[in-house]
Amino acid sequence: MSLYEVDVERRGRRRFLWRWFLLHPRADYLWALILVLLWMAAALLFRQPLILEGVGPGARRTLFQTLATMAGATAGLTLTSVSMLINVLGKKSAPGQRELPLEKLTPTHRRQIGEVFLFAIPGLGLLLIASLITVVLEGDESRGLWIPEAVVFVFAFASALALLRVAWALRRVLAIATG
Repeated sequence: MSLYEVDVERRGRRRFLWRWFLLHPRADYLWALILVLLWMAAALLFRQPLILEGVGPGARRTLFQTLATMAGATAGLTLTSVSMLINVLGKKSAPGQRELPLEKLTPTHRRQIGEVFLFAIPGLGLLLIASLITVVLEGDESRGLWIPEAVVFVFAFASALALLRVAWALRRVLAIATG
């Protein structure tokens, strides 16, 4: 059985990039940083306020509070998924019955599935904390602070990539369990 049905034998460029994305979750922060830097470069090039500096205080506060709420809720959901995944991956068939589909996963594959979930939780926690700090630091100021806003968006983009990986892993586990 291959890693989440990503066959090693296939050599397409798309498969290679997808497999690399799946196996290198720490690169999410690099991709997110590049995206935020490109956003800031475009803002400088077009002489616009950086990140959300020019947005009204009410809209900024609402955005960062929403990001904090979504990060906290998603982290809790992911943590719940981890506990359910432990039960599902640890379940063994009764003696004398045929092997369950998830029992065919190697310990390495089980660890990799778990790491996908566990890697997403700290990023969501950092997004929650950074969003709340940004709300407090900006207060009711008419202009936003671009440094904490940039940090929030790096964590937000990295968390979105991590959640994409989590959704994919859940889909694969469900496919294996029902296959």
